[in-house]
Amino acid sequence: MSHSEDVAWYLSSFVDGLYHHGAKCAVICPGSRSTPLALALQRHEQIETYVLVDERSAAFFALGMAKASGRPIILLSTSGTAAANFLPAVVESFWGHVPLIVLTADRPPELRDSGASQTIDQVALYGTHAKWFQDMPITNGSQELNRFAWITAGRSVHYATEEPKGPVHLNFPFREPLLIEPVPKSWGFQTQKRLAPAVPQVDKEDITEIVHSLSQFHRGLILVGPGTMRQAVDPIMEISQRLSWPVFADPLSNIRGLDERIIGTYDALLRGNGQNVPQAECVIRLGAPMTSKALNLYTKDCWIYAIDGENSYREPQLQMGRVIEGRIPDVLKALSEGLGRCSIEPDTHWYSFWQEQHQVTLRLFDAKLKEPDNASEPYLYYHLSDWLKDIGSAEVFVSNSMPVRDLDSYTQNPHISLRFWGNRGANGIDGIVSTAMGIAAITPLAQTILITGDLAFYHDMNGLFAAAKYHLNVLVIIINNDGGGIFSFLPQSQLENQEFEALFGTPHGLSFEHAALLYRAAYKRVSSLAELRQAMNELLTIKGLRILEWVTPSRKENVSHHSTIWS
Repeated sequence: MSHSEDVAWYLSSFVDGLYHHGAKCAVICPGSRSTPLALALQRHEQIETYVLVDERSAAFFALGMAKASGRPIILLSTSGTAAANFLPAVVESFWGHVPLIVLTADRPPELRDSGASQTIDQVALYGTHAKWFQDMPITNGSQELNRFAWITAGRSVHYATEEPKGPVHLNFPFREPLLIEPVPKSWGFQTQKRLAPAVPQVDKEDITEIVHSLSQFHRGLILVGPGTMRQAVDPIMEISQRLSWPVFADPLSNIRGLDERIIGTYDALLRGNGQNVPQAECVIRLGAPMTSKALNLYTKDCWIYAIDGENSYREPQLQMGRVIEGRIPDVLKALSEGLGRCSIEPDTHWYSFWQEQHQVTLRLFDAKLKEPDNASEPYLYYHLSDWLKDIGSAEVFVSNSMPVRDLDSYTQNPHISLRFWGNRGANGIDGIVSTAMGIAAITPLAQTILITGDLAFYHDMNGLFAAAKYHLNVLVIIINNDGGGIFSFLPQSQLENQEFEALFGTPHGLSFEHAALLYRAAYKRVSSLAELRQAMNELLTIKGLRILEWVTPSRKENVSHHSTIWS
């Protein structure tokens, strides 16, 4: 066979191996050196491909697809800085436990470190942020290397999906010629056993010890962090009742509103009245750390049982306690059964205190936000669930910085048809638009709503290209307060105004109607609360890409509005 035929069979074996082991979608960035892999992916009849020209945006698009589907997504770039542009999304994939299979094309060994065009050092390019790396061999046409390609594809899917999930990186050097002929579907190597991710088992002796320890604490909290938590609601509430410990749920846990006893007002309550709140002794935390800084500060001296559920260590507050491995529903079921056999004297006053404070805070929100005197950013999050409840299922992606914090504080009882998402691995504002578009691509029957600040939107406007190209059904809500709103809440705001605005406020003076025009989006720009509600109603009735730019009061006024609510 010719060199081109050898490469075609080699890559056909690899790509079919990816598909056989569970990778069904690929995001391809155009380039010359990656031609053989791009053709192999495009020609595979069962793999769905998306082609996006901006590597940085494409990587976050793949990240969003992987979030929404739970499956590993294939991501391909050509050589050089194109591959380096994947790094921010690879970092988020690693820390956010999202499975990606990153493929980079490379020059062959004889052209590395030689000044060859579009050539950088791509060996272990993503460092410790890739769970696994393989520098692939150049095929010599042997059946042995074809079998190696198939097996390596299976290993890459296994490592990407094994808990904690994350990115794997395979680097493919190619010699010219780069065009390959179509070949029949790979014969496959069905004798190769699929690797199954290991599931940590619940240790009964450990459970007995933990149950005994929990029974010694009277003032505890159950913290439900970001993650897929809806399937664990019943055992969460059982443990809550057995211990008389209230349940505090992060909005990205997606269990707020599923049970009226679940508390979501803790952030505002602790900010406004934290000095009068009795101190907790112990917390059970499920999943990732909570979004609320006020809550994290309040619980930093508590004994902790962290049930991570993803076989990882996420305990940034260095609390005394224990990390428990195992699937969250399995661990909770064992704990609930153990507590049912244990004699416990719960502090019912503790549980009642939090329920009463929760109801008081909800009434205060009603008084301040139902019909506020002035436009304020919390108003959107307070009304969000009501405005979206009649549109059917919706995927709501919320940017980092202020939006996710306001969602945490003010969106209290969302309808079950809403699912909230965020990039809380590395918590950056890069790739926000593109990630939301990836979620929309996987959930075409639902509305996708992106809520983002102006800087995060500006940072990733290229992400709109995917919506225009693939006719995605997305409503983008831009909260435009002309700069970095969160810094006005931080100690940096105490600097002299000129210095603060230059380095942190960073006003840009932009409006985004021309971005809407560029990407053929329906567009509305509003400033008042009445205009906001009317524009939401109108834009929710149409499909495709829509952009709603809400010009809010100054960042200084926004701080004042928040302070008024918290007080």
